[in-house]
Amino acid sequence: MTHFRPRAGLPEQVAPFPPAGSTVGSASVGARVVLYTCTTDSAIANRTLAVLRVFASAQGWTAVHELYDLAPPGSPRHRRTGWRTLEQALERGDATGFIAPTEQEIASHPADRATLRGWITNQSAFAFYPRPTTLSAGPAPVWSNTFALAPVSVRRLLVTVRSRLALRRWSGDIDTAAEVLARLAFNAVAHAQPADGTAAQMHVCLAFTDGGGLVIDVEDPSPGFPDAAAALRGQKGRGLREARQLGAHLEWFLAADGRRKTVRATLQPGQASP
Repeated sequence: MTHFRPRAGLPEQVAPFPPAGSTVGSASVGARVVLYTCTTDSAIANRTLAVLRVFASAQGWTAVHELYDLAPPGSPRHRRTGWRTLEQALERGDATGFIAPTEQEIASHPADRATLRGWITNQSAFAFYPRPTTLSAGPAPVWSNTFALAPVSVRRLLVTVRSRLALRRWSGDIDTAAEVLARLAFNAVAHAQPADGTAAQMHVCLAFTDGGGLVIDVEDPSPGFPDAAAALRGQKGRGLREARQLGAHLEWFLAADGRRKTVRATLQPGQASP
């Protein structure tokens, strides 16, 4: 099954992928691109296309088509009607490139990926994959745990993170770190509850950078993040604005399956509350 629609007008506000990725070919200024994803869930596909749409706009590229195929990972490309439409758009010159979350969504085997790259080059086109498989990987965790997506967990985390960082003898301001984590966790509790009211969890991870900084990840079960760009800049909402005021650098990304998101805060050593 495939989804297709020409683009018209401006997209709704969805935060772009983080500024990392890989390119095949050379992307031109003002390129016309096709947005593409392959998944087994139409809701995930639509969310992914919304993210790709804003990413393309941020690069100054025009999205001429949005396509997805509902197919399992590793399904042959020649059996995907959405992918065949993408191929035709590049071959006719309607588009000069395409954007897909990862190359693995299109070609799961190394030999097939080599064939795909050769085809892209032969079309004098380009492909951009803004979510490489290592995107969500950060430094090795020093502590992680899963908590109920409930207010009581925020209070538990305030105590837990202080003790964990003290045991690890982190050189930064532990109280600041605890307050930043509390704000990320509270945001998850407030905004990531399942629509059907079922109990859910959030996963919290702490890691140290090579320079002694602290990375705080809070993963929640909701991939949606309305007005994320403004929120991460501290221009919307209270919790993330306060985290920024405490000195945290903020970013976010989707899980590879598109079902969850992680909000990440990074603090430098020696950083103290104002």
